[in-house]
Amino acid sequence: MKILLAVDSEDKIAMSLTAGEHLSEMEEAEVIEIVYLNGGIAAVTQKNRISSLLKNPKIKIYACGTSMEARNILKEELPPGVIFVPASLKEIIKRIQEGYIYLTL
Repeated sequence: MKILLAVDSEDKIAMSLTAGEHLSEMEEAEVIEIVYLNGGIAAVTQKNRISSLLKNPKIKIYACGTSMEARNILKEELPPGVIFVPASLKEIIKRIQEGYIYLTL
C-alpha cells in the first residue's frame, strides 16, 4: 500500500511526525509520502525536527514550491533528502490517480 499524507498547518507538524512513524511501521505500507504545504511548510526548514522521517527508508518528504515562495523559503534552505515539487496540488492529484491512499492532517 502507498500512502500520501498532506500537512497544511504548522500546528499539525508534530502530529505528522508521529503519524509518519506509525504508518511506516505497518508491514503492508510500501511507501509513505509526506507533503508539507501552506503553513505546514515550516517543517521542512526544521531539519532536526524532521530528521527521524528523513532517516526512515519508507518515508519521502516533499516541500511545496508554491508554499515556499509565499513564505520566502529558498530551495537551498531545504535539508538533504527533502524533495522540492513546484506545486503540491499537482503531486497530490498525480498520487491519487496512481492509487495512493490520501490522508490529511
